[in-house]
Amino acid sequence: MSAMQQKSKSIKALLGLIVGAIVFAGCTQSAQKQLPEVWTKEKAAAWYAEQPWLAGCNFQPSSAINQVEMWSGETFDAATIDKELGWAEELGFNLMRVYLSSEVWKTDAEGFKKRIDEYLAISSKHGIKTMFVFFDDCWNEETVAGKQPEPKPGVHNSGWVQDPAVSLRKDTVALFPVLEKYVKDIMTAFKDDERVLLWDLYNEPGNSKHGMNSMPLLKNVFKWAREVNPSQPVSAGVWFFKYPELNQFQIENSDVLTYHNYGNMVEHRAWINILKTHDRPMICTEYMARRNNSRFDNIMPMLKANHVGAINWGFVAGKTNTIFAWDEPKPDQKEPELWFHDIYRQDKTPFDVNEVELIKKLTGKTSNVKLMNDADFKGNIDGKDVALYTLKNRRGMVAQITNFGGRVVNLWVSDNNHNMLDVVTGFSSLDAYKNGNEAYFGALIGRYGNRIAKGKFTLDGVEYKLATNNGENHLHGGPKGFHNVVWDARAFKNTKGEDALELKYLSKDGEEGYPGNLSVTVLYTLTNDNELMIEYTATTDKATPVNITHHSFFNLHGFSSGTAKEINSHVMQINAPFYNPTDGGLIPTGEIATVEGTPMDFRNPTAVGERVNQPFGALINGLGYDHNWVLHKHGDKFTEAAVIYEPSNGVQMRVLTDQPAMQFYGGNFFKGKNTGKYGEVYNYRTSFAMETQHFPDSPNQPAFPNTILKPGETYEHICVYKFEIR
Repeated sequence: MSAMQQKSKSIKALLGLIVGAIVFAGCTQSAQKQLPEVWTKEKAAAWYAEQPWLAGCNFQPSSAINQVEMWSGETFDAATIDKELGWAEELGFNLMRVYLSSEVWKTDAEGFKKRIDEYLAISSKHGIKTMFVFFDDCWNEETVAGKQPEPKPGVHNSGWVQDPAVSLRKDTVALFPVLEKYVKDIMTAFKDDERVLLWDLYNEPGNSKHGMNSMPLLKNVFKWAREVNPSQPVSAGVWFFKYPELNQFQIENSDVLTYHNYGNMVEHRAWINILKTHDRPMICTEYMARRNNSRFDNIMPMLKANHVGAINWGFVAGKTNTIFAWDEPKPDQKEPELWFHDIYRQDKTPFDVNEVELIKKLTGKTSNVKLMNDADFKGNIDGKDVALYTLKNRRGMVAQITNFGGRVVNLWVSDNNHNMLDVVTGFSSLDAYKNGNEAYFGALIGRYGNRIAKGKFTLDGVEYKLATNNGENHLHGGPKGFHNVVWDARAFKNTKGEDALELKYLSKDGEEGYPGNLSVTVLYTLTNDNELMIEYTATTDKATPVNITHHSFFNLHGFSSGTAKEINSHVMQINAPFYNPTDGGLIPTGEIATVEGTPMDFRNPTAVGERVNQPFGALINGLGYDHNWVLHKHGDKFTEAAVIYEPSNGVQMRVLTDQPAMQFYGGNFFKGKNTGKYGEVYNYRTSFAMETQHFPDSPNQPAFPNTILKPGETYEHICVYKFEIR
């Protein structure tokens, strides 16, 4: 909430953005300016990992014109606060930014603290934490106790007051000891209160033409706060580029970076990218001015996608008159056609019902996610218990995984309308997985993913015969491969606070014909970057081929009842200059062929269905795409293998790996024999798989990269499926 002249210039000035980028990028952890008690980046990251995605608003009850009226004993309106925070709870808001008042403290310190405690009791009842603000350089210069003025019709924040009053600032010798007692008294009372999430020490220092005159108070309030040493982080939000020294001090001394931006999506994204370079958690503590094209529908999703907390200005239209723009007073209008801030009228009717529904979707208050029933996955196979595990991240993504085959049962991601879609094939019960016609839905694959010709290989002069389950060939580890065993499971949260599932299995010597006892660990992590990360490790006591992979079938349209949609509309790019041609049994010929000039060339984005039916030998043998692409790699570095997206809904999946190859399979053998979780029918080409791996049949192909794991070595493999919205 800022003085209109400076704020309007800030949000429009590209030059200011460039200057700011230079300032931000140049900020260093200066020994002269940084106070020693600033949280380490690691501590700040750990704190942020414990929080849900933070969403809320700057809260002022509609019955109060300013901070003084909110907190004074005569006008503290607990009933309105309770009612309106109840509405916030219904939206899924979990954090409110609330301004305090030194003027109220000076006249009634003990009463003020009791009312803060009462406010926190109300907010806590509604599942909402609070960010308290101490000082403010915005709007009217003088702050007085007692009765506050009535609002000026049509004038934005006509009664909001600066804190401390401007008339008191000339005598800092007299003022600062009082403010020090104020800050320390309030912070000491609530420094370990779990209802207080963090402290915002100074709102927009330098505003209202104070400029660098605000620096002494800014420095002192950080000093006072550090001397109290609260358990919560402290911050002061960056808001304007004209005062680089203020910006630098704020950034270097804040545990968590907070900032204000009322600009459009392009400018706001630039701020995010600049501030990200400081590698600290970020919360946008002011945004959403509809006239300036800072809206819920364009900014709030972007904040969520970037792990940035989203605290908009305004909630219930009331005495502050913030439905009117900063610089556009309309004294003859009761309500402008386009509200500047705020969400609700005082009768709870929203300015825009679509905004309310969007907020609920983004906060997860309303969701179309359908979780499978845990009881339907309970069972016992070969003396081992089967269960279903649910992983969630802060951005609303959900995965359910069973330890029967390590199968991903569902994977919920957001589309560009903020609806959640389940993008993997699967069944709704353990019995359905055991009895279904498709053996590999969502499963871990091993010991050897893909095919081994004629089910045999020779190692160290010994010929090993494997189970044949794909004509005369061995496929995906055999009929009792990793997809059909029960893994030992442990669900936990990692050091980043992310949900993870560790699976372990001992594949015994001779299992499916393979030599050696192979000890395997697979770690599924649903990261807060909207990634399903799969990390594999394995060791053996005897040399053996190892090529473990994952076999979820995806469809970025999402699955629901009825017939699943074809994937031909998906646009795909594969980072591969070569592929492995195969014979009629899909066994590699041994050639590593260029994709140049063939329908196998996906180096540029191309619709999956654009060339799939061309009379090309590889496509004829595979009835479409079912081939190993040789990735463009530099050693075993972790690189992007593929990107695939659906234009109709903007859902995009990136595949990243340290493996040398990836199998892309386009669902050519689906025949509508399987009915999925929601009654959907999986017909021809309604799913695809992207299996990061080594080359098929490598044990029989001397020219292919080695896949033999020996005692004393560790097999390692990482695959990441990262979801985004285009």
